[in-house]
Amino acid sequence: MATTSLGTIEKWSSPSWQDAPELLTARDLEALLKIDVKTIYSYVQRGLIPYVKIQSNLRFSKFEILNWIEEHSHRPRTRADRAPTRH
Repeated sequence: MATTSLGTIEKWSSPSWQDAPELLTARDLEALLKIDVKTIYSYVQRGLIPYVKIQSNLRFSKFEILNWIEEHSHRPRTRADRAPTRH
């Protein structure tokens, strides 16, 4: 808690702030994705990866990045997914 001339102020704990997405830096994303920072910035310039711009700083929502990874994941098709083949 903080004390001011107006009295004691409770620490701000808005539920919406607690639910705010974790923002990552390009360096954080580099470690997470194992991709060079230059490649990350290239993806940003080409509009390939979701990001947030705060003045001149770029940040990446961890939630959005994980969704982006899921959307861009390619999995091998199972035998049931394939069309029947004729012999």
